Amino acid sequence: MKTIIFAFLIAVILPNVSFALDAAVKGFIALDGLNYKKIQRTNDSLNIGIGVLDLKIFAEQDNMTAAIKLNIDGNLAIQNNLFEEAYATYRGFKNFKITLGKGVVKFQNLHWGVVANTYQDGGTILESENSIRKLSNKALLAIAYGNKGVGYTNTFTLWGDSSDVQYDEKGNVKYISNGSATSKFITAYETKAVPSFTTQKQLGLANKFELYRTQDWTFTTGQMYYKNKLQDKPTYAIDFGATLDSTVWEYWLDAIYGFTSKSPFESYTTFRKNEYFIQTGLQYHIDEYWSVLTNLEYLHVKDQAHTYTPFTLDGITYSADSKINKLGKTVVSSNYKLEIGAQYKLSKSSFITSGVLYERKLAALDGIKDLSSIKGVYNPNTEAFQLLSSISFWF
Repeated sequence: MKTIIFAFLIAVILPNVSFALDAAVKGFIALDGLNYKKIQRTNDSLNIGIGVLDLKIFAEQDNMTAAIKLNIDGNLAIQNNLFEEAYATYRGFKNFKITLGKGVVKFQNLHWGVVANTYQDGGTILESENSIRKLSNKALLAIAYGNKGVGYTNTFTLWGDSSDVQYDEKGNVKYISNGSATSKFITAYETKAVPSFTTQKQLGLANKFELYRTQDWTFTTGQMYYKNKLQDKPTYAIDFGATLDSTVWEYWLDAIYGFTSKSPFESYTTFRKNEYFIQTGLQYHIDEYWSVLTNLEYLHVKDQAHTYTPFTLDGITYSADSKINKLGKTVVSSNYKLEIGAQYKLSKSSFITSGVLYERKLAALDGIKDLSSIKGVYNPNTEAFQLLSSISFWF
């Protein structure tokens, strides 16, 4: 009888209920028709294939918007790593926007270069030692106020990383180690992927202010702060940027100062790292189809490593693994990058871009220059160039 009544109610109610849901799939793909690289002291290479592939799904209903971006080039074996972004946004309050979920934390004025991305998003042939990068794959709660009609937008974000360091029942941190029952060698902390973060264990704060007062110009400033339970000092950064977007000229500028300090066995650990970054570039549209571009970037990093000493916990003596640099040495590195290219517009959303990239990296260990090899540093005192022609398509 209950089943019949339920079926009757469904039959009566559903015809009178309507849902308005708009959905769209957006993506970006870049196909490398020619990708030739040459790094000093190594063999040159020619690569043909997919350069960049992104896929994002949007859905909108009334004042709600949801988005999912697939982590196509990520490690899908890691828990909760299928989605690079998965968030919902509510716009029901005037000039306010509230976002909850997983995604990119806003504080930088990120901009693509000519044939490669910015150093802040991994755009390098020689590799770079900077820790202040694009904050993606983060659990977040963001509140934004403003828009171009108001004249500015301010976005404040509370965020955390997608993994937590694990502790035992006594509150001691767990290590990944090898060795005997009384003497162990630590390689890393034991971590676990998490869908959300606990502020008792870690806390990230970020703010980005965008000013639209001048025609075609956007000026930005941003700040970032992060600290987890293990760290003695927080990581922080400040960013200043400007963007011009007109029918003839496009110009971008981004400048960052950052400080990073991590616990001894965290990934990409450092005792004290100061870094300075600047990017500037422009694109000139010759006509409806052709444009020329240039992009310049400079990155300076001073990185002091930890000094490791053995310690005893619950009768077990722990030491750093032999692969870890234990001597607290300081590496100073500078990356320089120049890109020049041209772009042809095939259609409203597809382009052919051809260009050349030159990169130079200088590094010194405790003041000693011109070393061909430094432990933990990729391609010190090396130069490289790249020729690239690619077809890019937005859909």
